[in-house]
Amino acid sequence: MKDFLYSEKKVFDPVHGFIPFDELEKDLIDSLPFQRLHYIHQLGIAYLVYPGATHTRFEHSLGVMQLVTLMFEKICRSVRPDVFHFVPRKGSAEYLYWRRVLRMSALCHDLGHLPFSHVAEKELLGSLGHEAWTAKIISSAHLQPIWEKLRAEPAYLEDLIGRNIVEDIQKISIGEEKWKASGGKEFTPWERIISELITGDFFGADRIDYLLRDARSTGVVYGLFDYHQLIETLRILPSVEKGTEELQLGIDENGLESCEALLLARHFMHRRIYQYSSVKAYNFHLRRFMLASFASIKFKSVEDFLSLSDIDVIASLTHVAKNQKLPGHSDAKCIIYRQHRFRAVALDERITEKDIQEFKRSEKLNDEEIGWEFHKGEIPSNRLSFPVSKRHVLIQKASNCSDLLLRVPSKKTNWVFITPERDLLLVDFLEHWGAS
Repeated sequence: MKDFLYSEKKVFDPVHGFIPFDELEKDLIDSLPFQRLHYIHQLGIAYLVYPGATHTRFEHSLGVMQLVTLMFEKICRSVRPDVFHFVPRKGSAEYLYWRRVLRMSALCHDLGHLPFSHVAEKELLGSLGHEAWTAKIISSAHLQPIWEKLRAEPAYLEDLIGRNIVEDIQKISIGEEKWKASGGKEFTPWERIISELITGDFFGADRIDYLLRDARSTGVVYGLFDYHQLIETLRILPSVEKGTEELQLGIDENGLESCEALLLARHFMHRRIYQYSSVKAYNFHLRRFMLASFASIKFKSVEDFLSLSDIDVIASLTHVAKNQKLPGHSDAKCIIYRQHRFRAVALDERITEKDIQEFKRSEKLNDEEIGWEFHKGEIPSNRLSFPVSKRHVLIQKASNCSDLLLRVPSKKTNWVFITPERDLLLVDFLEHWGAS
């Protein structure tokens, strides 16, 4: 009778179909911090180039919750004998606890985003990025009633009284790297596995959902791949790294092609969407505008942070575009009136920032006429070192199992942005540079 009367909530998602959630998850979804995600565009200002790119962090977060649940249930169901001791049994208190933490973490993982997502994140939020604000929002007064209800309701938490569920949600939401950078302790091996289900660079539900969702919304089909097969073959496996007995997320050999498809999807989506020249140019103008108009804002509280969304930036853009005396006028005009937009030029990987600085100096260009974006960090060399189970027994590195994985380019592109009146000077410089 209880099961018959219990009403599970659900919402229909264009990517994953019906996504179910319970009362506690509904409370989180209905909270002000999560509802704010309705007004944070997933792809920044890319909708000026791809009209369908109007989807938001709200539906993305729901999608991540759906995916990470499927992934967790799979790795707990398909367990090798040599990792049996490591994985909680389905239905146990530990299993139910981590399933709850994962689902709540998936909903929370993007709460700390600035307007238009990543456009001005590094400049306005510093090295800790949006993850630091995500952690603050999770522990804020806005969500405390939900966590109190969570602590009080499930009887199974009595068996895990030593754990702090709010801290676990924070840790799993932002990942080990940002957690340690903010002063937290190292993750346990199990926490590392669980967190990678959301934030992992290769198998993370965050990455999988944004590829699928961005592809569907823009109409650029390169981001579509067989993620069902990837999840079906996901395993917890012994590490292939020498000198360590740590367990890692990996796959059964039948999932290798889906991993190749994921990597290719990421590569082509970067070329056609995330690193497309027109999108980069508009993001450049928006970033400069936000620095001119919002850099002086000091977020002294979570309340201050949550009060700012895309709506406020768009209203400010419209206002500033009409008044040339206001900071950021030229960039606002480029966006609102689509006039005089800078040209975005991808650079040869051999060209350094020093070369562009010398070009700027020699041509007597000012900061209003040129800008650039250079990536300082390299792609991790171990990104393809995840384990692959061959014939369900032998463990090998993924890079040893697939030539295709190694052939997909991984370097990030550096860019120069230049006013249209001066772009021929840059073209001439780049042509002569290549010939020299």
